[in-house]
Amino acid sequence: MNEQYTDALWEEIRRTESGDAKLRALRKAVTEAELHNDEMNAFRFHHALIKESVFSGDRYQALVDFPQFIKIAEEHDEIYEAYIHQILWVYKWILEAVTEFYQIEKIQVLRWFSDFRRRLLQRGYTLRSFYEKRAGFFVYTDRAKLRLDYEDFLQTRRDRMSDGDSDEHDSMVFWNLTLGNREKAFELAEKVFREGWETDETPATTYGYMLEDAMEHGDRERADRFAKLLRPRCECDRFRMEEIGKLLCYDAWTDPEAGLKWIRYQQSVREGSRNPYLCFYYDRGAAMLYDRAAKAGLGDFAEKSAALRQNAQSLAEKFDARNGSDYFTSLLHSLDDLH
Repeated sequence: MNEQYTDALWEEIRRTESGDAKLRALRKAVTEAELHNDEMNAFRFHHALIKESVFSGDRYQALVDFPQFIKIAEEHDEIYEAYIHQILWVYKWILEAVTEFYQIEKIQVLRWFSDFRRRLLQRGYTLRSFYEKRAGFFVYTDRAKLRLDYEDFLQTRRDRMSDGDSDEHDSMVFWNLTLGNREKAFELAEKVFREGWETDETPATTYGYMLEDAMEHGDRERADRFAKLLRPRCECDRFRMEEIGKLLCYDAWTDPEAGLKWIRYQQSVREGSRNPYLCFYYDRGAAMLYDRAAKAGLGDFAEKSAALRQNAQSLAEKFDARNGSDYFTSLLHSLDDLH
């Protein structure tokens, strides 16, 4: 196999800025490998594309590419055997991403979970990572099943497929808040902060969970603390649209005028996003901010607020229809009485 074409493609990918530009370069590389009937490099480019989409995109391309990625591996034993660990990690990324796209039907999501479980057991792994990822989906769909998976997660030993302490604790904070175990959630969150864990998720997502909880309970002192900690970690970061949206809710509550100044620098993260979950959080926060700003006499924002609120409502209805719950609709209204 002539590898000169792949050397040039990898060099182009290496030189390309992360994000949309690199995703385009990787899609080009996938096409080139397929034209050369080069399944091994097609698989490698697919893997790189999915990873880029997960960590530097909006996860949309990862979900589009995943079926082809799996198909190549399943049709070529030598690829599957050489890359089984990476394949299972990609599965974990995908099972996190599906919560954020209502377009993936619930039955398909559950099939992927079953398939992930089967592959783990075939390779002798424990089901700790399976229970963790499925609990992350059940947060939005079924609290009784969330509780059961959380218990099974705690009772299953860790292995090479498990996430690190920081990400596991971050997940447990969210689960306990969802289940109403606030004191346990606070205890776990403080451990994340005390340990100084720094990952792609923590402590930013943990700050976000704590801020949302503080606002839902009208606790201004706690909200002030976590808003101050969170803001510098998510400014102009499209991966942090959920947290940006929560900060917009906080600004709407505490200082709409300052919020109007801050949102000017955040609007670019919303433009062109294909991630409906992140768009929901941003639009919810922006709608609340513009509504409070209009009521405070800071400008004519009523129409803008109404349009954003309607979009957030539409997204909430689509997620709830897929999930068979009222999670997002309830979340949309959870701060309506915050004064």
